[in-house]
Formats: sequence, structure tokens, C-alpha cells
Amino acid sequence: MIIVAVIMLLSVITPPSPAYAWAPRGNVHVLVVCSDTQDAMFANTLAVRGGFNVDILYIGSDLPDDRSRLSDVTYLMQYDEVWIPDLNIGWTYGGRLRRSEINALTEYVKYGGVLIFGLNTYIQDWSQEFDGLFGVRLLRVERSAGEGNGWDIIYKNRTYPYNPAFQEAVVSPYKANVYARYLNGNPAVTISKYGHGVAVLMTFNPVKEVVGYDTSASTLCVGVSNLALSERASPPAIPPLSLFTIKLERLLTNPLYITIILLLLLSILAYYGFLPLGVTAVFAVPLLPFARRLFLRRPYMDVIKAVQSLRGATLAVLSDRMGLNPRRMKFPLALLRLKKKVGFIDLSSFGSGDLLIVAYGQESEGMAAWAIERYPRLVEKVARNPGITIIDLSHGVGMPPYDVLNTMKNLSRYGVVELRKIVVDYEVYPTPALLRWFKE
Repeated sequence: MIIVAVIMLLSVITPPSPAYAWAPRGNVHVLVVCSDTQDAMFANTLAVRGGFNVDILYIGSDLPDDRSRLSDVTYLMQYDEVWIPDLNIGWTYGGRLRRSEINALTEYVKYGGVLIFGLNTYIQDWSQEFDGLFGVRLLRVERSAGEGNGWDIIYKNRTYPYNPAFQEAVVSPYKANVYARYLNGNPAVTISKYGHGVAVLMTFNPVKEVVGYDTSASTLCVGVSNLALSERASPPAIPPLSLFTIKLERLLTNPLYITIILLLLLSILAYYGFLPLGVTAVFAVPLLPFARRLFLRRPYMDVIKAVQSLRGATLAVLSDRMGLNPRRMKFPLALLRLKKKVGFIDLSSFGSGDLLIVAYGQESEGMAAWAIERYPRLVEKVARNPGITIIDLSHGVGMPPYDVLNTMKNLSRYGVVELRKIVVDYEVYPTPALLRWFKE
């Protein structure tokens, strides 16, 4: 368990792997999050027209990839840009962006990433956090009732026609810069610096525009992509302390690690005797291969010798004899029991809260030895008077008949005495395990 814990700790404190340690690249590495085939076609257009190295994370409801990657900032950090151009919740597995995904995307931008949203992603996943990230405020969503070129997009003195049926988001920039506008003057592309990265908002639908209306708009998308890369402060890189925090949080919330840590803590509690003896035995099992060596050391060797000489001794007596707290005796006793060196007898049925430790396979002799200490007059009368009745025993020792009967029944379960039913009473006979203590 200790070795496992050390390995877990090293996995947290080790420096970032090459996948997350960024260096300048010849090609731009882009992730496009897609929810349908048109999004995938758009991603392919980016790769062809922009010369980008494009990966697709497909989270469409028909055949989704592992969406949890969107919540993993270390996964996102592999990419210079993350595009979520048209995340329509009607087609998306899992619906809207989740809180964990929003947090991861925000952290990604803070650490130098470029995040680009299209119209549907922005309006269907709108939140105040995103407005803060993109540096705009959403005012309304418009759709033109008729034809007109007021919706065309102007970028770097070039006009790109836009189908008004695709809608536009009307936003008010408060810290974002506007790099493209519609002919009607509304912002079409905004870029906001956030941490070391930038967040780009396209208030139109880039997928519908490029795939279904005007393929020349791919030039606009590639241009905005390159412009955003030039605006970021540095390539994506997670600071060592932040990476350590991320890994530590992941470690502490991983079910496997939680189970391992819990088992480790329980093992420590078992070793120091804070768990019931039966549970302690479970955590002693891993030490069975080393039992032979351990039994040559204290307190194992002392327990074996004491039990062999005394035949039976309570946990309190053993701990007092060895100068150890009874709690610290639990783990050694559990291992000894697993190796069949000792046996346990619960004395609660005799009104004692203690545990009797006996040599394995000699429970009768151990219980007889304990009974002589606990009920000296009672067991002596049984040993000297085979066949004595419960009533006679009760009169002889001044003990209520009911208590005598219960005691004899309990002792008979461990082979110390034998009970025989007669008409209105029981006869009690000693067994060899008891008689051996009264031989002349």
C-alpha cells in the first residue's frame, strides 16, 4: 500500500509530459468540435484552405466520441486553437456545454489557447461567463425578413455575402476588438484577450456560410484564425504549479485513487488496532508470505510462547504481560490466527468483554484453563463430582440455578463439560480437557 501511495504521489509531482510541454511548431494544430457532418466538412475545409493540422472531436448524438475530453484542460492544451463553430444542442450528445467544460475552455484560453465560437454555440450555450471571456454583451438575435446585402460581412476591405436566413447575434463589445463587421455596422468578428490567449466570437454561422452558401468565406475563417494566433501572448502552456494542482485534483477525485487511499488509511488503522479484529485480519493477509520471519520477532514470538504455556489467556492478560496496549495486539494476533497459530474465543456470552486467545486446535484446553480462573469453585465441583446436578452445583457454590445452567451450557459448547438431561434437571460431567487440570 505504501509503495502504491508513493507511485501516486510521483504521478502528481512529475513534470509535464511532452504532450503538454509546448514548443514552437511548424504547423498550427487545431481541434474542431463537431456535432454533425456539416461541422466535419467545415473542419476539412479549414485543414485544406489553411494548411492546418486539424483534429475532430465529434460529439454528435449519432456516434459520439469521448466528450469528457472537453473537460480536460491538459487535453485541450495540445492545440493552438479550439473551434466550436456550430454546436447545435438538438444534434449534440449531452446537450449544452457543461460547467466543467466551460471551466476547462476558460482555463485553456487563460493559458495561451485560442477559442473560436460560432453563432449557434454562442447563443445556445450563452452564459455570463462566456460574455466575460469574449468581452461582449449579447443584445439580441436577428433574422432578416427579406433579401438585402446589409448582412454581408466586410473583412480587410473584402465583402463576403452572408445568407440572412442563418441569423446573426447582435452584441455590444465592451473589451473586445471588432475585426469584421456587417454592412449594417453590427460586429461580425470580435477578438478578446484573456490571460495569455484570446477568445474569438463569430456572430454569424461559419459552418452554414462555408459549407452551404459561400465557399469563399473559408478565406475569412482562415484569416481570422491566423489573426487570432498573432494576438495571443504565448503558445499554450500550463504553469508547473497549475499543472500540479490539476493533477492533484484529478488524483483526489479519481475513484480508483480514492479506493486506494481509503484502503491505505484502513490498513494504517488496522495496523494500529483501531478496527475490529475480524476486519484487521483482512489487512493482515498481504503479510502472510513474510509470516515465518515475523514470527521470530516480538510480539509474535512472545504470544506463541505465552499461549503454549498458559493454554489460554485473555487479550488483557497477554497485553499486560507483554507491556503492550491491547489495541496494538490486534494486528499480530490477526496474522497469527491466519497462520493457524492461535484461535479466538469471544467471552461475551460469559459476561466478559474480553477475548480468549488459545493455541490453535486446543480450544477446549484453553477454555478449561480460563474457566478454572474465572469459576474456580464451580468447575472444581464438576471435576470432583462427575454427574453432579445443576441444583446441587447451585447450592454448593451459592449461585442461582439459572446462572449455573447458562454457564455450563456455554462451557459445554467448547468441550469443557458435558450436559446430560434428566427428568427435571441436568447432570454435569467433566471432559478430559477439564480433568487434566485436577490430576493428582
